[in-house]
Amino acid sequence: MQKSLFENTEPDLPPKPALRICDVMGSCLDLSYAKVRHFNISKIDYKTCLSFCQIWHYSKSCPAGKAYFGLFYGENIIGVICYGEPAMRNQKGCYDADIELRRLCCIDLTPKNTESYFIGNTLKAIKKMGFKRCISLADPNFGHEGTIYKASNFQYLGREQGGGSRDIFIDGEKMHSRTAFAKFGASGYAGLKALFPGKEIKVMDKERKHVFVYDFYNCP
Repeated sequence: MQKSLFENTEPDLPPKPALRICDVMGSCLDLSYAKVRHFNISKIDYKTCLSFCQIWHYSKSCPAGKAYFGLFYGENIIGVICYGEPAMRNQKGCYDADIELRRLCCIDLTPKNTESYFIGNTLKAIKKMGFKRCISLADPNFGHEGTIYKASNFQYLGREQGGGSRDIFIDGEKMHSRTAFAKFGASGYAGLKALFPGKEIKVMDKERKHVFVYDFYNCP
């Protein structure tokens, strides 16, 4: 039986190795009538988190982070969370956040309070690591409004500030504005056109994400 992180009296133990995964990362499990008290939470490594996200997260990706947690039913991994540096350049300044909940996903057939249980318990571990304020974004472009963050006592701050996210097309090749800036040092039309005068440049604004924060010293 997988031991829960929160039954562990030695918080600095190394991450658990990847455990047995039921068929395709939990796809054979129906836990809709289970109780969250039957689930355990443990540290996992990046490779395990990425493999799970590639199946169960809409982005099919997982960024590098500072802490990864797995949600387990027995020896089966049924959910993952990744916490890492705030992704966008303006987030630390605008929201005074030093950690971001970057990825959260679970298998489909779980109790309705599974994600809030998972978030709440991993936030306790993140607080012990010395972080002060956690940010998370809900992307309306994928139909997400942040309901789970409200249920987990995050504070809603409205839509994201700064430049927001954009889809960049250079001669039809699509990339995220963050990727374009990392590669070329520019993500706006004028800057990219100056860099690539002979190419067709299109910049399409995306609907701004909802911003939620959890202050470890002012939230329940």
